[in-house]
Amino acid sequence: MKLQVSRKNYGKILHITDTHLFSDEEGCLLGINSNKSFLSVIDEIKKSKKKFDLIVATGDFVQDGSQKAYARFAEQIIKFNTPCVWLAGNHDNYTFMQDVFAHYQLADNKIVLFGDKWLIVLLNSQVVGHAHGFLPESELTFLQHALLQHADRHALVFLHHHPIQSGCHWLDQHTLKNSEALEKIIQRYTQIKAVGWGHIHQQQDHRWHHCLAFSTPSTCFQFKPACYDFQLSNDDAPGWREITLHLDGSLTTEVYRLANNPFAPDLSQNGY
Repeated sequence: MKLQVSRKNYGKILHITDTHLFSDEEGCLLGINSNKSFLSVIDEIKKSKKKFDLIVATGDFVQDGSQKAYARFAEQIIKFNTPCVWLAGNHDNYTFMQDVFAHYQLADNKIVLFGDKWLIVLLNSQVVGHAHGFLPESELTFLQHALLQHADRHALVFLHHHPIQSGCHWLDQHTLKNSEALEKIIQRYTQIKAVGWGHIHQQQDHRWHHCLAFSTPSTCFQFKPACYDFQLSNDDAPGWREITLHLDGSLTTEVYRLANNPFAPDLSQNGY
């Protein structure tokens, strides 16, 4: 199924990722109450009074695997009264996601026709039971078919796992394992203007051949950049990314974070 988002000039996307919610209101992960940090992010976005045409959520919605935690996410997102598309991360139960999100009318669409000029494609890189990602042949074929079918549109691709090395040795053991297959498609189809992901709990911005490539911060804890072993960041607040798509195929994007961050991770932790 395809979702159509009507826009005449430019359009704005809100990218949220790695919320790691719990059914228990007081559930904490690595010292942070992820339910409360998520609510703080949502509140700050709402206070900005910005209007979005689409919300893209790229996985790791919950930490405890519960349907109630998925409902927590959906209950907040529907308040935006904005279409939301989503994909699974390595922590997610896809069946629970489908069941709960369908109840809240969060569409299970992996193709979005955004205005007259843009195509958005969501890819499932989840490998059940593993932290790393992989795009099976079916997903790669799906992407190429969408690009060919909508060859007159500029394309923006989302997935959960990072296809570009993060610079953190421990994180890069859990990368997209067949990133070279995605890279070949990017090189072949110049209509792809950008690729976005979550998973690494960091902001990164790259130039990947002819397109932009970026990761978006988590709404809870952040991983410290450029570390060999697991380390949390005490400097980077929970955040989100805003993306503006222009008619000429260009896009502008910026990361925002909580201005007054009350959430401090437990820096003594060495994994999760």
